[in-house]
Amino acid sequence: MHTPIFEYAFFVKKYPRNDKLRFSLVLITLLTVTSCASLNPEASVEPSGNAAAQLNLKLGIGYMQANRIDIAIDKLKKALQYDSSLVEAENALGVLYEATKANHLAELHYQNALQLKPDYLLAKMNYARFLCANNQTAKGEALFLEAAISPLQDAPEIAYTGAGVCARRANQIDQAEQYFRQALQVNAFASSALYELAVIKKDQQRYQEARDFLDSYHKRAGFSRTSLQLAIEIEQALGNNEMSEQYASMLRQQTSAATATQ
Repeated sequence: MHTPIFEYAFFVKKYPRNDKLRFSLVLITLLTVTSCASLNPEASVEPSGNAAAQLNLKLGIGYMQANRIDIAIDKLKKALQYDSSLVEAENALGVLYEATKANHLAELHYQNALQLKPDYLLAKMNYARFLCANNQTAKGEALFLEAAISPLQDAPEIAYTGAGVCARRANQIDQAEQYFRQALQVNAFASSALYELAVIKKDQQRYQEARDFLDSYHKRAGFSRTSLQLAIEIEQALGNNEMSEQYASMLRQQTSAATATQ
């Protein structure tokens, strides 16, 4: 089963070329509260009150980006000690605990964030994605749809794509396709929706449609190992062995390059 590319870069406001991005990319949009965070808190005397909360939030995000998870959690908890209403810290802790499989804590912090600020779309969509990934697809889908129609939403195609992922996980394929098409109506460049539609059409054995959607995806997002594997399967089903081998060669090159950098 193909892993939807969508899940790995959920809140980046563009769709990346590399489908192996980790959940930590969710944090990029948290940088609206900071620029580059220093990772050397001992370099200066820590302030108090709100300034200390913001400093620890910035440090926590910085450590998250550096994949220093334990320190990041400590800094974000400290930020909340200074300011218990810091919704960005609650959301960031939710992401961190989810990434480390501490799902009960992840859910707690996502819920805390939404209690503090019910219209905080980043937390709402993170929580929706979390629910969908943990067999609560109906709840997740509903949250995505709330986010899609929010007057604060500047990228509803992302929320519609999320709703589609939830519906597909619940085996509601027609509903999922409708959501993905809604995403494309909002933004014709919503490449994750194109990829998901390619998967659906391949599974339905409508291979020419699958190829068309995947070609459109590749034009917008480039080639990835996941999309190349899908392309190979589609071309094999269409009997196009030459194109299948071209994609297989590209896949081998990408796999070799990825292995070399590990």
